[in-house]
Amino acid sequence: MRPHWPGRAATVVITAALGLALSACSGSASPARTTGIRLAALPAGTTCQAVHVGIITRCENFYTAYWPTISANLKKLYRQALRTDGGDLVIWDWYALSPAEIAAFTKQFPGLKVSTRGLQYNLSSAVILAKASGSRNSDIVKGSIVTMTQAYDRGFWSKVNWTKFGVPKQFLQIGGASTGLLPDSVNSPLLDYNASEVSDLPVNLQGFLRPRWKHKMAIADYNAQNFTGYGMKYGQAAMVSLIRSLKSQGVLTVTANPDTLLSSGDDPVVLGGQLFDPNPALRVAPIRNANMYVQFIGVNTDASNVPGAELFSLWSAYDPAWLKMVLTEPAFDTLAMPYPGLPAATFAEASGLLKKNIDVWLPMIKNNWGIFESWQNRNKYNRLIAAANTALNG
Repeated sequence: MRPHWPGRAATVVITAALGLALSACSGSASPARTTGIRLAALPAGTTCQAVHVGIITRCENFYTAYWPTISANLKKLYRQALRTDGGDLVIWDWYALSPAEIAAFTKQFPGLKVSTRGLQYNLSSAVILAKASGSRNSDIVKGSIVTMTQAYDRGFWSKVNWTKFGVPKQFLQIGGASTGLLPDSVNSPLLDYNASEVSDLPVNLQGFLRPRWKHKMAIADYNAQNFTGYGMKYGQAAMVSLIRSLKSQGVLTVTANPDTLLSSGDDPVVLGGQLFDPNPALRVAPIRNANMYVQFIGVNTDASNVPGAELFSLWSAYDPAWLKMVLTEPAFDTLAMPYPGLPAATFAEASGLLKKNIDVWLPMIKNNWGIFESWQNRNKYNRLIAAANTALNG
């Protein structure tokens, strides 16, 4: 699981510009195969103790009913990963994996050699061009339904059947059971604010058009997509009108570095996302009609170590010891909230900055305040991202 990607709007433009490279290596994804492993199966009659968290189905018995089978299969995957490509595992992401995350993984699975790169805006192009050039590619692919649009359509996501490892079928409802998308986290825009300067924030973006919010709000120039949930609810024209009104009425500052304005109180509200600053005066608040998205992990069809990729995907998404570290240790405060399909007790352990964010996200999800990306609305979201970016930065 990774942080909120700041370049979602830019990613669409950059990936679209790769048309030539994409066409050179296009093709439908074939199912990834882990050969020579007799996988453990779920006991007959295993069922999810389902609780609905908004549109997400939570399995409260995940760690008692499902995890023992997944854990047994991790051991099998580990043995084969060691024998594949010399035990090398290559992971590219928006940000490189931290040394602490690699250490946690290799402590549990010694002998695997993890190399990582943080490619930011060049992530999609690097994966595409590695395949086109025949270079060693990332074993892992990541993204939301919207950010993966071109890479998924061009066949970079292996159609892994994650249920064969013991993953509940309920976890695959949003991404699709036949897509190879394994959900590992959820994210959305939030209102970051300086509580020493303001309080009682509107929960609807149009509420910031009131005079009291003049010169009090900022947004990063790369975060135009934070308006797209509003566009899904009220339409593209209304979204563009809102952005233009916020700018013309002096409410909204568009800047490359809104966090400085937030901390100083010069612009004490930021239409941003996950809060990373430990300043105790800084807090987060919910937004109605936020563009909310599940983040997925999967296996690159151009992977050299398929069992290693499957192993890392399942471990990083659901391993209880790892998630306890994520939720409780400050070193991992910049990682995203784990997938809400996991038991409520998992999130009860959260502390520090991540707890501050989770305590806002979970009620937003439960109360259906977010408009989740889906296969049905992804093209509309992509159009809204382009329109919002033009209105914000044009």
